[in-house]
Amino acid sequence: MGRKVENRYILFTGEVHEIVKFDFTQRQIETFITLWNLGHPINKIADRLNTSKVSVALIAMDLEMAGRIEPRAGGLLGKKKVVS
Repeated sequence: MGRKVENRYILFTGEVHEIVKFDFTQRQIETFITLWNLGHPINKIADRLNTSKVSVALIAMDLEMAGRIEPRAGGLLGKKKVVS
């Protein structure tokens, strides 16, 4: 018999997590890759894709693991200066 595991925390299961998206169009992914490579921060990419920063961070993790993007200077924050 397998080991019993108790007190598990399951990610993204609360009401607050309903804003997190897990599916995107190919066009959204292409836009993400372009903006990522240009150094845009995730908050600006999220605005452009009309989604949450968490969703954009998940896209970045997924695409990096799949070898479709490379780590970049500034990481998730990017290197592009944002002027309001």
